[in-house]
Amino acid sequence: MGKHKYPKNRKPNEKSVTQQLLQIYSPDELQEIWRKNNGMNKTGTYLYEKHGLPVSPNIIRYLSSKFNWIRIVTDKSLPIYKSILKGSLSREYFKHIIFQ
Repeated sequence: MGKHKYPKNRKPNEKSVTQQLLQIYSPDELQEIWRKNNGMNKTGTYLYEKHGLPVSPNIIRYLSSKFNWIRIVTDKSLPIYKSILKGSLSREYFKHIIFQ
């Protein structure tokens, strides 16, 4: 499949959950929430409980990719860390995480 050929003046959908989040928070504030909540799932749950917005992990993944967020993971007991060490998950899929 080829790339989408959207017009250059295409505007974001103001009613999307992503745009609603960016109206409530700055990207830096969202990044701090993402870091404090240790990832996408807990961040989505936190934002849902706080604002009632159905924030999926994919929305948080999109924002982390768009704004080049990075977080450091040092807890080796986390399932994501174990899966990376075992090789069952590709390290390339988690470019936004630094494993230490």
